[in-house]
Amino acid sequence: MEGLPCAPMWNGCLVHVARSEARFRGCLEGLPRGGVGLLLAAPSLARVVFNLPAGALVDSFGRVPCMIIGELFAALGCLGTALALSLSTMLPIRFMGGSGGALASAGSAAYLTDLTERPHLKPMRGTILGAQGGLIAAAYVVGPAVGGALTHLYGTQAAYCSVAALIGVCGGAYATLPETRPKEKAGSFRLAGAAKDWQELLKDHRQQALFAANLALFMNYSAMVTVMPLHAYHLFGMGAGEIGALFSVGSAVGIVLAPVVGTLSDRYGRVPLVAPSAILCGIGCLGVAMSQSSELFFAFYMIWSLGEAALAPLLSAYAADIAPKEHVGSAMSLSRQAGDLVSFVAPPLLGFMYDTSPGHAAMSLTSFMTILGAATFWKRTRQ
Repeated sequence: MEGLPCAPMWNGCLVHVARSEARFRGCLEGLPRGGVGLLLAAPSLARVVFNLPAGALVDSFGRVPCMIIGELFAALGCLGTALALSLSTMLPIRFMGGSGGALASAGSAAYLTDLTERPHLKPMRGTILGAQGGLIAAAYVVGPAVGGALTHLYGTQAAYCSVAALIGVCGGAYATLPETRPKEKAGSFRLAGAAKDWQELLKDHRQQALFAANLALFMNYSAMVTVMPLHAYHLFGMGAGEIGALFSVGSAVGIVLAPVVGTLSDRYGRVPLVAPSAILCGIGCLGVAMSQSSELFFAFYMIWSLGEAALAPLLSAYAADIAPKEHVGSAMSLSRQAGDLVSFVAPPLLGFMYDTSPGHAAMSLTSFMTILGAATFWKRTRQ
């Protein structure tokens, strides 16, 4: 029964990917490019804005209630996107959905941290989070196929409604879980107190290291999704099917590697493995940018995928390790803030760089920032 609470979280990852695929497969037809950009940015902006209060709410009112309410708002956001008839109504609905996602994510991250803090599970924290990472990678293989099939067979509105229903099922599954927040930690919510918690957390060298490493990881995610497909098309004429196959292969690497890396981190520690994994990302990204043959391109893409697959579960486990017990929700939301901030800012910036200067500049910058993040992590964790 101890593994039961993790299952809804993994299902939520599948829902997230299916929702993304449904969005990209036709629901934005007929909108001007600026409107499309706003729609894509609205949930990310909501997470950036709402991460801070979400963490404090989780610490104040419990993990499970926040997970349920967050999934409810995410489902309403997805359903509203399906039924909205104009940009002016769709934007606030998508913002609401992103806010719900932030709250649900804060609750689930804190829940998993609490769960793996138990004496019989803490020695296996890396393995558990690595297994979760493997299932997330599997979702990135299965989810797009599910979202694409729903859209192709039944249309965009039906796809959104189906995914909203799946999110609701996840919320219902969360409702069956026992609360893990200690009763003595209950308290009233104060936004000023939440901001102070983040300020105190950021004084910790380990939190600074984690923030830098998460910035590097999500910079790589952004470059791989935004710039790599453009580069592959311009260099080798790769089409959507070939690029999709690349993403599937990279996700398959994560399915296999993430649990292995998690187990290794339980044995040898998280810190010694983080910097080498980030350096692999940097080397792979730069190699993809500089490759002049499809064989080299694929080889460096695999190195890039290996680095990302290893780094993500390591940082999740490290965030759980260093989260102060009285502020687990705030600490885990701060850890996500770095990624959400990059996910909001980096894709349009990297895309603009590639549009104005096609070639290796955008991915070279990503590689440099990754190596810098690895060096910062190593330096801060040694202090």
